[in-house]
Amino acid sequence: MGAGGKKPAMKEIDETRGAGRDEAFDGIIARVTAAGAEIIQDETTPLYTEIGNQEMDVGYERVVEFNLARFDFKLSRRVENQVLQGESHQKHLEPANPPRIKLTLRRKPDNTNDWQVVDLESMF
Repeated sequence: MGAGGKKPAMKEIDETRGAGRDEAFDGIIARVTAAGAEIIQDETTPLYTEIGNQEMDVGYERVVEFNLARFDFKLSRRVENQVLQGESHQKHLEPANPPRIKLTLRRKPDNTNDWQVVDLESMF
């Protein structure tokens, strides 16, 4: 492209990046299971946002709860395939290329009800 021209989106790279992140999340779960963790819950739920009086699907969240060494852990992966753009009555959804992906790891000791955010790198 010439100077000032808009570069076309590299769809293949975005899809590969998303697939790699899926594999990384599954790899984390495999490592936790190999360390002797007991999977308590593994569920996927859709994510919605409101535009006016309508709820629109923007992605999904997968939450895996497990118990390891007398600690409860909650690993969540939030994927947003669409983003909300605009203001006021001009709001609309646009595809997010690449999708927004956020991983969060929380831990809770057996004797409390407080979840604490844990650095994923320090876990391994």
